[in-house]
Amino acid sequence: MSPTEWLLSLAQRRDGHHHLLEDTESLAVAAWRLAQARCRAAELATEIPSTIELRGAAREIARRCGLGDVPSASSLARDCAMAGLLVV
Repeated sequence: MSPTEWLLSLAQRRDGHHHLLEDTESLAVAAWRLAQARCRAAELATEIPSTIELRGAAREIARRCGLGDVPSASSLARDCAMAGLLVV
């Protein structure tokens, strides 16, 4: 599935963001997957999301899943690094 197809599928499913969060068991990792898919769909020069893109994705997931506050961008990036995921 292409990144664009995956993003459309996620957006069309009412519980798509919930499933993403459940699958990853981590807001940071879920946000990284969403941010990376957006980078790839936009055909940006990099497939590595920035901290700004990561936090924006985390905010979207939190909003759609009814979560409270989102951790700082540096905290999300640190969690991604611990999971072996690169963030710029």
